[in-house]
Amino acid sequence: MKNNAIHRTARVFTAGLLAVVLLLTVSCQLRNVEIHTNEFTRTEAVIPNPMKGFASFYGKADQNSSMEYLGIKFNEIYRYENGQGQLDSAELDKKLAKIAERGNSAILRVYILNPGHVDSEQTGLFLPGELYSELKSAGDIYSNSVKSGVLEYPDFNSEKLIGCMTDFIVQFAGKYDGHPTIATIQMGLYGSWGEWNMSECRVGKCQMTNENLRRIIETYVSSFKKTKLMGRNPSLGYANQFPIGYHDDNYMFNTSDFHTRSREWKNLLRKQDYSYGTLQQFYDFINGDGGKYPPLWDIWQTQMFGGELSMQMYLEPFGPLWSGTEREALDYCIHQFHMSWLMGVGVGGIPDADTDGYKEFRKVAGSFGYDIYIDSVTGKNCTSKIVTSFGNAGVAPFYYDWKPEYLMVDPEGSIVYTYTDEEFLLSALLPDETAESVFFIPDDLKAGEYSVQVRFVNPAEETSKKVLPLRLSNDHEIREGIYELASVIIE
Repeated sequence: MKNNAIHRTARVFTAGLLAVVLLLTVSCQLRNVEIHTNEFTRTEAVIPNPMKGFASFYGKADQNSSMEYLGIKFNEIYRYENGQGQLDSAELDKKLAKIAERGNSAILRVYILNPGHVDSEQTGLFLPGELYSELKSAGDIYSNSVKSGVLEYPDFNSEKLIGCMTDFIVQFAGKYDGHPTIATIQMGLYGSWGEWNMSECRVGKCQMTNENLRRIIETYVSSFKKTKLMGRNPSLGYANQFPIGYHDDNYMFNTSDFHTRSREWKNLLRKQDYSYGTLQQFYDFINGDGGKYPPLWDIWQTQMFGGELSMQMYLEPFGPLWSGTEREALDYCIHQFHMSWLMGVGVGGIPDADTDGYKEFRKVAGSFGYDIYIDSVTGKNCTSKIVTSFGNAGVAPFYYDWKPEYLMVDPEGSIVYTYTDEEFLLSALLPDETAESVFFIPDDLKAGEYSVQVRFVNPAEETSKKVLPLRLSNDHEIREGIYELASVIIE
């Protein structure tokens, strides 16, 4: 019985295989398809490109930037009346719309406390009025004098405040998770500038406990399923246990271990007014903070890294950053942390166009994040199959799964057929790797000559007329972000 079963299985398999061969033979006999694929040459990384490079601050973007940092005050986006909180998205929607009109995406952070906004009229604390009054009555608002006025800050362990923050996060995610104009959300909320530190606090009680900060992080992670999240410090709130990225807001000052191998860099730091932190601080955080948790050196493969260039760097002309020890340190840090973007350019100035400094600036901007290119294209005439191999020559992946869309275009320029490869995972294409996408020429396409083209679909096209296409580091670009793979003749 066993042998008979094996024989029956073999006969069925042979018959099936013969049927497939006959089907392919008939298909080849029904029409003649000639696929002539292009050979591709790599080019320099393209700038600007979505979600990489040097980012600007909101409203200060130029032709070199694709990202804008947008900080939102808590009382601008969250209302609190009669003990109930409500998301107020009007102001944020206006600003996101303006970013989209410029073809850019947002680095978004909501903050409660900003010591930089203290003067005779404001205290740097941005809570909804009724919530402020309740915390004040409970003795949970503190203050101290600073040079510019009086700084107020809350007890971030207040259950009332934590409840409002978690309520806000849930409502916030309900509307904005997956928003096509938002590249990443920095979790913010706690600490000065939303950076998870309370260096201005004069009362120990206002420092948030790790357990309470963990509640904030947990709410963010459980609420946002699509949009990438970033934290400031993996050693706080047990953040290292969550699938989030990180931003270093003092980049090039407290970022790296570069100082261990560069005497010139150490000397450079001594010459400048660095009055806080240490050069290796962020490195230590990612390295496990002295063994407190496992190192996070591989988290960049799925989570985004970014930051803000140290103020001591960007307040001076940018020229020195594009050569010498500073340039060596910058390149080292970008690769060490697989950085996708960095804020700061625009405050200190960009080198003038047509100068060597500007050329180097463009090279550095292109060295951030991904660098996607077409590695090869192969065609099989009989099966009408085109296989495109995409590669990544960058330091990080593209963190969202924008899909390749194939276009078949006739000699008049009309698109006669489109196909989206839903199976292709762009976010899984890591540096120095390649991945294939497959496209079949449809059987019912009439005889004629066609151009087969490909592009990656930017989801923001659904909401904005002006979007920045994902551009590849290749020749054969028909229009921005659209590349010709092959010419096809069907008889």
